[in-house]
Amino acid sequence: MFCSKCGTELPDDSQFCRKCGVVISTVSTGGAAAAVAPAREPVVAEKPKKSGTNKAVWFVLILLALGFWWVASSNSPSARQIQQIAKQQHTETLHNPALSVNPTGFAYFKLGVPATATDATLQGNFTASGGSGNDIEAYVMSEVDFVNWQNGHAAKTYYNSGKVTIGTINVRVPAGTCYLVFNNKFSLLSSKSVRVDGTLTYYQ
Repeated sequence: MFCSKCGTELPDDSQFCRKCGVVISTVSTGGAAAAVAPAREPVVAEKPKKSGTNKAVWFVLILLALGFWWVASSNSPSARQIQQIAKQQHTETLHNPALSVNPTGFAYFKLGVPATATDATLQGNFTASGGSGNDIEAYVMSEVDFVNWQNGHAAKTYYNSGKVTIGTINVRVPAGTCYLVFNNKFSLLSSKSVRVDGTLTYYQ
């Protein structure tokens, strides 16, 4: 081994030149070639692959929105069943075992159905007694028609029993105020007694 500066021959284990003092750089190999670690390739982060997940989520949301709209707006039997499950049922009981109706007079029940209610139904039965025919007339009508009827004007009815002794009511009524009327105007002398059992049900 020679000094790189002055060219003096040096022993193999020399760490500096004894003549000029230059430090000698050596690499110990331990009698074998030093192993060289292979260079690592740089790691490049892969971009996330786009998938159809977002599209699937939006598709499901659109389907749900369409389903809610159909249930809320449709009048089909299936939609009504779902509407009834989602809403709470409310029931108002009508019961009078001896409703008195004067001659040439009438008696009534005033019924209220909230504006947001659906599927309002009046169901029940009644039995009349008194006079020669044991008869009464029963009507179900709106508030406007009830006022017109009271004043002798033409009026529409949701239900009209005609003169009967026993009657059964099963009628759909709209939201708002309506009246169940028992009419005895046709009887000049006899009062009537009417037994009434019924229910007004709706969903809200």
